[in-house]
Amino acid sequence: MSATVMSAGEFEALLDRIDGKVRQMKQETDELFDTLATWAHRLGPFGHAITEVLTFVPKLIAKVIDWIGQLIMNPGVPWTLWNHGNDWAGTPIAGRISNLIGKSTLDETRVDDFWQGRAADAYKNTLPRQKEALAKIVSGAQAVDDALTKMAIAVGAMWLAVLTAILSAVIEYIAEGAAASTGVGAPPAAAGAAATTAKVFAIVTAALDVFYVFVVANTLPVLKDLRQDLHDGGAFPDGRWPRSTTDFSDGSLSDGDGTDWHLRVS
Repeated sequence: MSATVMSAGEFEALLDRIDGKVRQMKQETDELFDTLATWAHRLGPFGHAITEVLTFVPKLIAKVIDWIGQLIMNPGVPWTLWNHGNDWAGTPIAGRISNLIGKSTLDETRVDDFWQGRAADAYKNTLPRQKEALAKIVSGAQAVDDALTKMAIAVGAMWLAVLTAILSAVIEYIAEGAAASTGVGAPPAAAGAAATTAKVFAIVTAALDVFYVFVVANTLPVLKDLRQDLHDGGAFPDGRWPRSTTDFSDGSLSDGDGTDWHLRVS
């Protein structure tokens, strides 16, 4: 697994492992509950505690399994989020615009090298505003990359937490099943099964809650900032690309009205 985000193959392998362990957990709990039901009947009054456990624990573990099953149907795609983030911050978008920022300087333009006068000055004076606008776009692209990358990592972390909970639960259910099969160990096994089920339910719930809080705390603010930037007239006056306020409709060279273009003489 990479240090940053899971590849498609790694994520699919993780989901396959979770699916397999969920199936094993269902099998182990079904066998455990059958064994507990048998001993609850055999133990008579001494099996009352087992009967109480069987009234709610199977429903709770079924709910956990159903949750995980629904999640697996829509697991997220961390590698796609990661790749799109790279595009926003890399060569396709931010990188290309950054190159334009580097060229938005007087030494990279020719209008002031060959022309002089009001028109040449007007073109030249648009460079700072256009450079500012380009920088704003780069900043927005980098913010999108940051949000997508964090989301990609969070998706993988959530599923790793779910897998950890399932692995621990399966081990405990196996031990409780072995204890329940002895008869004398059935009551403590029932109590253990209740504790294990409550624990796996709590961990899965917590993983989903943490993921939701992460999305709210790290993604929504970025979306809000981007939406505000779209309506910020500082870099884009009147919601448009910055341009000169000088009238360029007269492109004459020598009609004597004061707007003439002139070849640079110095």
